Amino acid sequence: MKTIHVPPLGWLARFADWAMFPVMYLVSGTLSESPQRTHRWNNKKLRPRDVQYLLPHSMVHSSGTPSSGRFWWKMPLFHLPVFGGWRHYIVLEPLCPPDTSWHVGWITRDVVGVSRITSRGPVRVLLGSENVLHFGLYPDGTQLFVKKIGEGTIGDEGQYALLPLL
Repeated sequence: MKTIHVPPLGWLARFADWAMFPVMYLVSGTLSESPQRTHRWNNKKLRPRDVQYLLPHSMVHSSGTPSSGRFWWKMPLFHLPVFGGWRHYIVLEPLCPPDTSWHVGWITRDVVGVSRITSRGPVRVLLGSENVLHFGLYPDGTQLFVKKIGEGTIGDEGQYALLPLL
C-alpha cells in the first residue's frame, strides 16, 4: 500500500508553536476555548497525485460555509477569527484505538495538505468557504477511517471547545 510521509515537527517548530500560543488565544477572540494550533510550518503541502489512492469512503466531506477569503494581502485571515477569519469547525474522530497517534489531512479544489501535528483522539478543524475532504493518516503514512462527530463555532463554548483546533 502506498503511504504519505509526514515529517515530524522539529524543535524549532515546537518552540515557535509554544511562543505563538498566547497570540493565538488573543486572535481567537475567546480565552475559554483551545486556540488554533496550525501555522504554516505545521503543514506539509501535497500534490493531488499523492492522495489519489486514498479511499473516499474513509474521508469526511464538508461543504463550505459563508466566510471571509483566506488572505488579506499576504496576511492569513482564516487563522484570525477576531479579524473576520473562519469561525466554523467540524469535529473529526479517527476510528482507531484511543491512544493511537494520527494526522489530519485535507483536499480542496486548490490545496492538498496534511498537518504535521500529531493528534490523539478527536480534533476540531476549521471550515472555509470551499468544500473539503478530510482524511486521516497513521504515523506510518497509511490511511485511517475518520468520521464527523460534531460541529460548532469558535466562541460558542460548546462541548468541543477544549479539543485541539487544527
